[in-house]
Amino acid sequence: MPTTNDPALEAGRKITVTEAVKLTTNWRTYLDESECDFQTKAFLIPIASIKNLLDTNPDAEGVRAYLGLNDPDDAMSGKLVLVPVVDGEDVIFLPGSNGDPDEEDDSNVYDRSENCPPFCSPSNELNP
Repeated sequence: MPTTNDPALEAGRKITVTEAVKLTTNWRTYLDESECDFQTKAFLIPIASIKNLLDTNPDAEGVRAYLGLNDPDDAMSGKLVLVPVVDGEDVIFLPGSNGDPDEEDDSNVYDRSENCPPFCSPSNELNP
């Protein structure tokens, strides 16, 4: 499958349901065979987080999602940390802020995600 490093060219790229099922099945197979404690299959990302990112970063060409843990000893406490990307760079502080890493009002970083498991809908696997 051809890819590019230019986010603008990939911006609206959809994939087929068949490709999506294959990708997610591959991930679940990897988890099953790895015997790894990390078993997260998906994350719920609230639309409000995406809207806030777009509202405060109209020039962003993308969002980078970092994997994190609430508890370093609990692989099931997975989180996504969402950061807007402008000109290929993470923008972790709001424009015009003091840049204080301990002030939520200065932060341009979002996480209101919920991992699956344990927070799953009854149909938590992508199947046609």
